[in-house]
Amino acid sequence: MTAEKQSPFLSGGPARRDRLPVLVGPLVGVLAALVCGISVLTVVLVMLNMQQELAATRERLAVLENLNGYTGEDQADNLSENDGLVTQGGEDGGSVRVKRDGTVPVAGGRCLQGPPGRDGVPGRDGRDGRLQGPPGDKGDKGDAGPPGRDGRDGEPGAGGSVYVRWGRTTCADNTEAELVYSGVAGGTHYTHPGGGTDYQCLPTDPQWGPPGTYQDGAHGYMANMYGAEYETNTNIPFGPTSLFNQDVPCAVCYVPTRGSKLMIPARNTCYNGWSKEYDGYLMAGKNDHPGAKEYVCLDGQPEALPGSGYDRNGALFYPVEARCGSLPCPNYVEGRELTCVVCTK
Repeated sequence: MTAEKQSPFLSGGPARRDRLPVLVGPLVGVLAALVCGISVLTVVLVMLNMQQELAATRERLAVLENLNGYTGEDQADNLSENDGLVTQGGEDGGSVRVKRDGTVPVAGGRCLQGPPGRDGVPGRDGRDGRLQGPPGDKGDKGDAGPPGRDGRDGEPGAGGSVYVRWGRTTCADNTEAELVYSGVAGGTHYTHPGGGTDYQCLPTDPQWGPPGTYQDGAHGYMANMYGAEYETNTNIPFGPTSLFNQDVPCAVCYVPTRGSKLMIPARNTCYNGWSKEYDGYLMAGKNDHPGAKEYVCLDGQPEALPGSGYDRNGALFYPVEARCGSLPCPNYVEGRELTCVVCTK
């Protein structure tokens, strides 16, 4: 048989096994040298990086010294404690905050200002206060202001005035008076000591109460209302037309623009500021009759009721004469008929 051929490394001969220690030693040395080189290179890179960072920090500190007068020595602790950042304001001892890896734009030794930021979102409305303070003290009265401008003329007042035009059936044409109604004059009989003392202007269309509230026929225990007549035995003071025993008409007139009225005896014109409604002569009951009557102003151009003149008496109208004595003469004249005028304002 032929013997099998074996690999020198697998043969169990003593000469080939002694070669392994010779190969391992140099390999370990190479690896150790490689590890040592890598470590040295790493240390060099770290130191180089630190030097670059330190140089950049010094540049930033120089900028800050130009702006605020700070020195690098004053900020050493801040650099170490703030991870390479320098801050100003707040709790870091009055330093300025600077990014490690940023750059500070400088022009003429000062930082350039960046563009304004955008407007922020408006905040929510605050809640209304719940507490109200006490009222303050009353202030002093201020000075009076200047007079205001005159206002526009107002509308005519709602009051107005009312008067009776004795002896006529209409109101005067030359005034603003409005006819309320026309009627007949009346009053207490001239022989009766009782009853009313004033003349009345009675309408020609009387109205009565409902049935059962009145009783027809004359009764002696009541007051009486009679018609009225002119008792002018001569035509004086009313001119050529005789009014003797004629019945007396009357008219009730309303002036919406003037609220006051006045009858002035012994005058036929109004005083300044008053408007004349009509003028005439003063009339009343006879001085010796039991039934006294008020003084009224009878129109200067009197009328008579149609169909009258039968001397039925009743309330009588007599002209009034002046009598000297306590009445001063002059300017009054003994026995002269007194005029009168009705005025409004």
